[in-house]
Amino acid sequence: MNQLSLEHLRFAVYVLSLSSLAMALLVYLLMQIQHRRHLTREVRRIMLASKLGLTLEEDALRALWTASGRADREIIEDILVAQRRLPDPGRSSAAENAALGAGIHGAWIKQLQQGRVSRRVRAAAMLGHFRDQRGVEALVAAAEDPSSQVALAVALSLGRLGDPRGMPGLMRLTKQPRRVIPDLTLAAALAACARGQPTLLAELLKAPEVRLRSIAAWALSEVADPTVLPQLLLAARDAEPEVRAKVARALSHISAPEAVDALSGMARDQVWFVRVRALDALGRLRDLRGEPAALAGLADPVREVRNRAASALRQIAGMKSAVMAKVLATGSRRSFECLLSEWERGGFLERVVAQLAGHDWAKFAESQEFVKTLIAAGVTRALVNFVLIFPDIKVRLRLLRLLAQAPRPVVREALLAVAERPQCDRRVAAAIRARMAAAGSPPPVEEASRPA
Repeated sequence: MNQLSLEHLRFAVYVLSLSSLAMALLVYLLMQIQHRRHLTREVRRIMLASKLGLTLEEDALRALWTASGRADREIIEDILVAQRRLPDPGRSSAAENAALGAGIHGAWIKQLQQGRVSRRVRAAAMLGHFRDQRGVEALVAAAEDPSSQVALAVALSLGRLGDPRGMPGLMRLTKQPRRVIPDLTLAAALAACARGQPTLLAELLKAPEVRLRSIAAWALSEVADPTVLPQLLLAARDAEPEVRAKVARALSHISAPEAVDALSGMARDQVWFVRVRALDALGRLRDLRGEPAALAGLADPVREVRNRAASALRQIAGMKSAVMAKVLATGSRRSFECLLSEWERGGFLERVVAQLAGHDWAKFAESQEFVKTLIAAGVTRALVNFVLIFPDIKVRLRLLRLLAQAPRPVVREALLAVAERPQCDRRVAAAIRARMAAAGSPPPVEEASRPA
């Protein structure tokens, strides 16, 4: 019995080995075939490109197109699209004129109307690279195509063209389900076609479907201007939070008192991500009327909202002592720490300490007030570290003088610990001991030797 089982196992291993070898050989052959096809196509592309030349003359292109088979025609189309996408306006325009004059553009329109699905998809993709009215009209008409693949290709091409005449087609495509055309793709295409004319999207904000209102607000968040302010103010009270959040971003493009007022109200929205978007928009506008909303946002229970409020406050009011005083006046330690964290990302502490050098008297006085405020608020660890590492010895000593005036024992202990660090400058260490001795703290026993 055991002998029979062992024979079965050996046979199974033998079969699996042969199967693995056959599979590996098949994959290798398929890769070789694909590689040869790719090489053949590249060779044909080079040959056809050399025949066309750089000027892309219409007569030569028409003759070559007429005499070519399907595979070569696709290569010629790819060459035209590649030339059309070049940054050189002259060569790009020459490719477009050649495609129109040689009848290739017309062939794409015919394929889009009568070809098989694969041909219609390719024709729609090709038409999206050439700004011709007939092509736009054909794409708009193809928005009614029953194929989901064609619908997606039409949406992408109309978005690439960014032609307002393509809006009717995109409006029809909004009826397609999300699985056919993703919301982001549709919103981007609508924004591209409505750039400079955002009123084309205003009616969608009133659509009964939440998805359509969200897509419209998403598109307007890229292209909004004062012409759609009334519609956005109405949409700011939409029942759907996602719509309100996107409307907040759209309002960030409109520097008007009504927009600031609406965003200030949205900064108190019940949904936290709407508050985040509203505060972000207020920061983008940099309007001082948005400062109260940003100050209130620093006390929000959601950390992301507090962080965005601190960022908005920095953009609106800057990093000034008056702003810090307002935050401290609220009595909220969490708000102050959030503000300071945002300022520190902007290099606030280092800049304030550097101004103690005294090159500018006004900035020197402001910096002193800043440091005193920070010390009173308990922000001493970073300042004590600057006493140790700041490059300018004069700045270190002036900062030490301000820190030594603090009555808190923890500050004095930290300074004495700095004096004992081997890398501490002799002059700074001596100044620390002198300050502490004058304040009544016994100086530590000096070591026999200390590196300079």
